[in-house]
Amino acid sequence: MSRSDRFDQSYQHEFKQNEDLNDSQAGRQQLTKTFENREQQWKVNNQKAQKNGAHRTIYWVKQQRKPEDASIRGKGQKWETSMKYVGDWKANEKCGFGIQYYPNGDKYEGGWEKNMRNGQGTLWVSGAKGKLRREYTGDWEADKKSGRGTMFYGNGDRYDGFWLDNKPHDEGRMIYENGDVYEGQWHFGKRSGYGILTKRNGDHFEGHWVNDLREGQGSYFFAEKNKIFVGEWVNDMPKAGVYSEVEDSSAPKKKGKEAFDDAYALPELPPIGLAAPTSVLQKALEEVKRDRTLYRARFIPLYELYNDEELEELLKEFKTASNNKNAVNFTNLVALLHQMGIEYEEDEVRKVLNKVDENAKEEEIEFQTFARMIAIILEEINGEPQAEGKAIVD
Repeated sequence: MSRSDRFDQSYQHEFKQNEDLNDSQAGRQQLTKTFENREQQWKVNNQKAQKNGAHRTIYWVKQQRKPEDASIRGKGQKWETSMKYVGDWKANEKCGFGIQYYPNGDKYEGGWEKNMRNGQGTLWVSGAKGKLRREYTGDWEADKKSGRGTMFYGNGDRYDGFWLDNKPHDEGRMIYENGDVYEGQWHFGKRSGYGILTKRNGDHFEGHWVNDLREGQGSYFFAEKNKIFVGEWVNDMPKAGVYSEVEDSSAPKKKGKEAFDDAYALPELPPIGLAAPTSVLQKALEEVKRDRTLYRARFIPLYELYNDEELEELLKEFKTASNNKNAVNFTNLVALLHQMGIEYEEDEVRKVLNKVDENAKEEEIEFQTFARMIAIILEEINGEPQAEGKAIVD
């Protein structure tokens, strides 16, 4: 007789013995307590089985599903393996190097700490016909991709770079399945900041990105036309700038059409051109920047809005106002702005706050919100883009 069969018989015997207790409320309570104690027995046994040291294996089991043909399982076939871990333990927790086999067929091998993936490790995912495919190899922290690592996406894309909270973040390079390559800054899974996109056909973009789209100053080289656009981009499209042909001294010059032998005199024509082209272009660029100030201030990463020294100074002011906490209330925010020389009334401050975050709680205003408010306020005060290193837009 298997252990599971003996358990079932014992359980049924105890249930029958306690049937008489169902006639009274006290009996039912006693019966419920008896069953609860039995259900928790596995926890008691688990505590007794101290797991420490290297290369200890533990299996997680689950009850087998009933076959579709309703056939009866043989003895010892009631349970099946659900998960398996082989590796190091410390105080009953996975710690050190270990290999985890998951119920869906995935496998992780690498570092562990406090039952979570930590340190260097590789995740394999189950593909067609159960064949394992390497998905990620690199750094982990608290069971999430964090640090430097390489991701092999199912669609053929590949990312090499830094991670935070399971998303590409900071510097990284994405090689797309179609042959395009992006190398530059990322912000929680999206291209944001300065980056270079080289397309398979030879086209080349170099400039700024926001929320995975080209936004701000950038240049685009058209390989087939041998022309380049330099200017402002809005929502992934060129908005205002200069479009010109790239001079290539090594390229062969095109031969013009043969002229007629007879002289042909043309009347003089007045020159055609744009009046004050420089001022027109400058006005158009400033108009685009002004129209996109709010959007860019809300979504551009802070390290693009400010340089390191400015961010450090802002954080210092914020920590002082918040007593070294992660947030300030609205009253302290207004006082902080006045201390910084920004004499905005409460209604004006509230309007700027709503521009940054319509759902912001006045009791808890975080540093990220505060820094973006400063960017908008400075733009309103100055009425023009700030100096390099302090620009809301580049």
